[in-house]
Amino acid sequence: MSISVPETTADPGIALALGSAFLGVYAHGGFLCGLNEAGIYPGHVSGASAGAIAGGFYAAGFRGEKLRDAVLSPALKRSYPDAGMVFRSAPMFFIGKLTGMMNGKHVIRHLRQALECERIEDATSAKLSIAVSDLRRIEGKFLTTGPLAESIMASCSVPILFTGQTVNGTEYHDGGILHELPMEPFVNDPAIHTIIVHAVSNPKRASSKHLGVTSAFSHGHEMLNRALTAHRAKEAEKNGKRVIFVETTHPHPGIFQSAATKQRYFDEGHATGLSVSEHFPS
Repeated sequence: MSISVPETTADPGIALALGSAFLGVYAHGGFLCGLNEAGIYPGHVSGASAGAIAGGFYAAGFRGEKLRDAVLSPALKRSYPDAGMVFRSAPMFFIGKLTGMMNGKHVIRHLRQALECERIEDATSAKLSIAVSDLRRIEGKFLTTGPLAESIMASCSVPILFTGQTVNGTEYHDGGILHELPMEPFVNDPAIHTIIVHAVSNPKRASSKHLGVTSAFSHGHEMLNRALTAHRAKEAEKNGKRVIFVETTHPHPGIFQSAATKQRYFDEGHATGLSVSEHFPS
């Protein structure tokens, strides 16, 4: 599929929040391409976890087919695991000295090479805010300066899967813990009049009689973030901003995806991005 993206500058009054989702980078990348094809270029983008990867490429100036190739790159997916993950399991579960099985170093190396800029503030095609969690201070934060690849990896560092990442002297973890839909940087910004929030979700499974540990944790996290998002949206609207929620739903990616599957998720996000034009009548 050829992606036609018109040349234009980003609109500083439009902000985009790209939500946390397991391997949601494919749909987020497609969404950004669809949004641009519709003539909508957010001037400020925030991202949590997978949203931080896609948002990082967008802020670094990736558009159209270049953006598609970046998020669908097999090298990106291959960079997640590392040889030491097997040996970290025991100290993580039995000694408690590690927060995750994978260290993320290969991801950082890949992003450094692919992004074409070293720091968040160097990504000037859009203002970028990366959601992270400081679990020692028990607070969420948005990084707007500092090393770009390391900051993105920190936002993706889901405990148990990835170890925490040290950025600017502080250890950070998954940005989606507190900011699953990271719209907070825009709520009180007087320069922003429209906030677009893109969520990537998977179809709900039929509930069973027994609630397992994983589903209990997942449902509790979702319930908390729904309440936080509703509160942030209400505050933004009170400040005179228009908030547009859009969602791409596709099957859970699982651990392994074929090139065709990744492309299908990208295409579904692309269609969602194009649909946002309905909110911007010409």
